[in-house]
Amino acid sequence: MKFKITVVQFKIKQFSPEENLKRAEEFIKKASLSKTQVIIFPEDFITGPILGKKEFVDFEGKYRNYFQKLAKKYSIAIVPGSFVEGDIRGWYNTTYYIDAEGKIRGKYKKINLWLPERRYLTPGNEISVFNTKYGKVGLIICWDLMFPEIFRKMVKKGVNIVFCPSYWCKEDAGVGMKYDKDAEVKSVNSLCTSRAFENGVILVFTNPAGELRIGKIKNKIIGQSQITAPFKGPIKKLNHNREEMFIEEIDTDILKDAERAYKIREDLKNRVLY
Repeated sequence: MKFKITVVQFKIKQFSPEENLKRAEEFIKKASLSKTQVIIFPEDFITGPILGKKEFVDFEGKYRNYFQKLAKKYSIAIVPGSFVEGDIRGWYNTTYYIDAEGKIRGKYKKINLWLPERRYLTPGNEISVFNTKYGKVGLIICWDLMFPEIFRKMVKKGVNIVFCPSYWCKEDAGVGMKYDKDAEVKSVNSLCTSRAFENGVILVFTNPAGELRIGKIKNKIIGQSQITAPFKGPIKKLNHNREEMFIEEIDTDILKDAERAYKIREDLKNRVLY
């Protein structure tokens, strides 16, 4: 099946949700005019990383509701990046798949939290795979990409397309930057291609643009938003960290050919180790 995906490499204004939401609608409107079926934004794109600030935690479902209304208004499915939702059990880095009628098809709470997030966020404990008109979709967030186990669990549930909103910076390499300042760029690009090939999925990875500047924190975001698939690797990739939106038509028939060639899913049914 062929359909169009819009990827937004969004430049976030830190701690300015109203401005970011207004600009998000502009991208959604533009994408809808191009007859795109799905649009995806980066992790934390509404507020930027909240750094433990309670005033930026959504306890009322207002962001989810906002995007449900926009999905219905513009007749487009939306993966609204991610944002922190809270309840009596904790705060969770959460993303959704909202269909073109404004209905929630999937919800995912980030399982593999990035190191600084662990100080104030609670990890999720369930994978998210669900049916859409384009095939079975899975949701992950950023650092989940580093862990092949989550992909294997999704594959066992028949996932075809994985959406990965992310917030990835060069400085995430820490002391590793002394070996290569582009370590995280190389890591993300290799992971996106590897996950697509080794699991027979189409992977949609979306990262912000620009820099993170808060007090003494000054991190350069890597960009590199991309769609990858078996056989092809990157179908489309932004080799920079500037704000940009791209629209790409994908054909899920490539996944059938990948299974014919590699028989990964067939092998996983009979494996002792996986």
